[in-house]
Amino acid sequence: MTSFDRSLEKIDLMKLLLFLMVFLVITFGFIFILIIPNVKEYRVLQAEYKRVLVHKTRVENLFLEREAELSKLKAENVHAIQAFKHTFAPAEFIRYAGKFFTNVSLVEVSKSDYKKEFVEYELNVTSTLKTPTNFYNFLEGLNRYNNIVQADFPIHLESNAQTISSTFKIKVYDLNATTKDSARK
Repeated sequence: MTSFDRSLEKIDLMKLLLFLMVFLVITFGFIFILIIPNVKEYRVLQAEYKRVLVHKTRVENLFLEREAELSKLKAENVHAIQAFKHTFAPAEFIRYAGKFFTNVSLVEVSKSDYKKEFVEYELNVTSTLKTPTNFYNFLEGLNRYNNIVQADFPIHLESNAQTISSTFKIKVYDLNATTKDSARK
């Protein structure tokens, strides 16, 4: 009983080559129809992604630089920021000026919105003092006052027998007045 496998003898080589050719044509057809256009689209999208990523990185770096600069400025100007947030109280200012002058009176000249971010009060200050040194100490002390206060020229100083009368204008910048006005509306 010798049996040889004769299944390979029954294979028609022409049919096999024909089916192989059809299979290869269909496979390459799918590759050209489906895969190659997607590869082109993928390359376009990948290039766009890289451009957007570069732009995003630049914007992030700029943001981080600005954030560091803002933090630095906030740290350097803590007093000025707190002074803007502090509400101006005339009685408190009179009490502060009383450390330098003997008689202090405030008269409001005008109140105007300054660039819609804060309100500017203009006040007339009339006072008497004993020495000009007190006046200069007062001007120096305005830098450390709880509000942003600017002494304006002209400053009138008149000497009497034992005292010096002074009249000058100050400007006070108040951030809270605009937020209060907008909260009322």
